[in-house]
Amino acid sequence: SSIEKFAGSFESSHALLNRFTENVHWSQLCNFINIPTDCPQRNERMGWAGDTHVFCHTALLNSDLKLFYERYLQAFEDLQTGEGQYPEIAPVGGGFGGVTYECASIFIAYELYEQYGDTRILEKYYPGMKKYMEYMKDKGLPGAGSPAVGPLGDWLAPEETDLPLLWNAFYYREAILMEKIAGILKDEEGAKTYHELAEKCRRYWNGTFVDPETKKTRTLEGKPCDTQCSYVLGLQYGVMEDREAAAKHLLRKTRAANHTVGTGFFGTGLLNQALCDTGASEDAYKLMLQTAFPSWLYPVTQGATSIWERWNGYTNELGFNGNNSMNSFNHYAYGSVADWVYQKAAGIHTVEDAPGYAFVRFAPVPDARLSWLTASLQTRHGLVESGWRQEDGKWRYEITTPVDAEICIGKNTRKVAAGHYIFYSQM
Repeated sequence: SSIEKFAGSFESSHALLNRFTENVHWSQLCNFINIPTDCPQRNERMGWAGDTHVFCHTALLNSDLKLFYERYLQAFEDLQTGEGQYPEIAPVGGGFGGVTYECASIFIAYELYEQYGDTRILEKYYPGMKKYMEYMKDKGLPGAGSPAVGPLGDWLAPEETDLPLLWNAFYYREAILMEKIAGILKDEEGAKTYHELAEKCRRYWNGTFVDPETKKTRTLEGKPCDTQCSYVLGLQYGVMEDREAAAKHLLRKTRAANHTVGTGFFGTGLLNQALCDTGASEDAYKLMLQTAFPSWLYPVTQGATSIWERWNGYTNELGFNGNNSMNSFNHYAYGSVADWVYQKAAGIHTVEDAPGYAFVRFAPVPDARLSWLTASLQTRHGLVESGWRQEDGKWRYEITTPVDAEICIGKNTRKVAAGHYIFYSQM
């Protein structure tokens, strides 16, 4: 394993939340031996790319994994076909995930750039990514009259999201990331090409999968597809044009479900991020601290010491409940929500034009259900720490930054130099 110690840390006044984040660490440790596997204990134990890319950001916050993921990207390039298709599993090859898995090379390469600010990673794998985008171009827009690209959707979600809707949201995200990568590498023609592709995908997605009157999402055939995942991807991938409507529908769905999770592998890690980004941080905390089924803390109440593939893989009341044929107790995908703890709860953000934490933005979001919370990241520039606690009827914030930073407390924003800072605000 490349993980000698966890560089990221988290602790709070909430015992179950602490246990959950510890479970994330354990599942990462167990699955990051040689390659990022989907699970370490059953007949798979392979580098399924969909599982890997949804957890990548959380993994990079927890640990220094630059070389580990670069090796995985190399496996993708080694297995790329002559026409440009990436595998769904690496380094073994094969699989059947389609675009939501094959996109991992683009997603992970950009995550590594954001985390470490190393353009050499992008330079090395950009030619292969361009070749893959040509392969996707030959397939047309998935669901737009061409053969469907891959059968796996929002895996194990309590509510099913239309596959063409999902694929096209991913295709848009691929194009957006490729536009950014081309810009970073000064490929003006490439940036223009991918921008035009992204616009084409955006227009198609909104015209096909969004009802023009209700702004609810729908299937390729025009039937209702009113799911948490459809709005989460629409918001966090940036493809849905009417963000206000998407935020309203996501909040409606979340509250109607009594703040339980309706997403699977692809929507779950982005769910709380989407709520916070659209001003519903209180609802995000309700989701995170929920103990009813299905939720992140429900398995913890059932004795989980790692992240499970199913929300109810085992229950004290029903045992395995007939899930024995496919029931992993060490799958890290649902643990991808842990990046919300770092980024939103503790408020530690890297900045797009200063990758690798060359500049840090702090925007902590406290919640009265917790007495205190603290998180830290070990970056290439030094230790970044952010925490808050209730103190004499106020919020007390304590922040440490090794570089210049921007600190946003409520509506107040200030620029600071490297150092240690304490602020207060009204609860």
